[in-house]
Amino acid sequence: MPQLNAIRTGVAELAKGPPLVVALVGATTGIGSYVARALAAAFAKDGSKLRVYIIGRKPDRAETLVQFGRQTSPGSDWRFVPVSDASLMSDVDQVCRHVAELEEESPFAGGPPRLDVLYMSQALSPFQKSPTTKEGLDTQMSLLYYSRIRFIQKLTPLLRAAPGSARVISIFAGNMEDSIKPGNLPIGTPPASSYGITDVRKHVTFMKTFLFEELVEQNAGKISFVHIYPGLVDGPGFYSDVIPLWFRIIWRVLKPLLSWYITSEKDCGEVMLFLATKRYPAKDTVTPETGANVIGGVAYSTQRDLGGGAYAVGQRGDESKNVSWAKVRKSDTAKEVWDHTTSILAETQGENDSI
Repeated sequence: MPQLNAIRTGVAELAKGPPLVVALVGATTGIGSYVARALAAAFAKDGSKLRVYIIGRKPDRAETLVQFGRQTSPGSDWRFVPVSDASLMSDVDQVCRHVAELEEESPFAGGPPRLDVLYMSQALSPFQKSPTTKEGLDTQMSLLYYSRIRFIQKLTPLLRAAPGSARVISIFAGNMEDSIKPGNLPIGTPPASSYGITDVRKHVTFMKTFLFEELVEQNAGKISFVHIYPGLVDGPGFYSDVIPLWFRIIWRVLKPLLSWYITSEKDCGEVMLFLATKRYPAKDTVTPETGANVIGGVAYSTQRDLGGGAYAVGQRGDESKNVSWAKVRKSDTAKEVWDHTTSILAETQGENDSI
């Protein structure tokens, strides 16, 4: 497991590298905002090498982040791209077109129109109801999985245009593997009879692991894909009005007792930035020799390949010592997840085209 001092050293190296164009989906609150603040701090003396797209629903919070970024990292370029509802594929498509247009209009720091890093953290609180969207998807499943894959799908041309290998980082339950009954793979939205926090997590994590493995094969040498379990992260989300009063009261009592396990906003942001370093390379871009001096050591993929390109990690960016979902994985599991996902996304595309 990488230690915090190694993580901070790795983050410091980012600003010494080439200019970065970063998109943060869900960044106006929670972990996405911590990543934004960590980026600003990391590039405090190298602002001219940083462009950030803040993608979210709340203009006032976005403006606060944009001002913080510009003040903390003088010369950096911060842009707010509003999204009305990130659970809707039609809104995702609109946002992606907007980002692409902005990049085409003014490529950053002499490079091509591109994205070097894409972070996604959009989600409902586990205590919120998850209605069916007008496109027929469960809202929480869409935010945690389908809309994130749609962002990747639509932004792949910009990611592949990055001069170095790009990073895609999805924040939610990365290395958590719940038990699965043989022959009952958690593909799709959990049925109403079992729908809940645990089943949603199982379905999202399972599908994302295999979908990322498939995407790595399509983008070898160009893009790496990481999903991370951020741990229990302190922040205002625990005191939001969407959280039941009883939980807010209990949290105030338990927080001091859990302090050893809680990750601070600052530490969380730095860990998320660490995922954009050379420790998590695209497939076929590193060898044991070239990776020997990588801070923290090159990570192993979900298939236990050194630098394999698809990574599922814990709250310090630590990967499992075993192949992910080893007991249920088969040679065609990734294809099964891929076929399901592309079918769902194609259906929403067809519905939107008919509106």
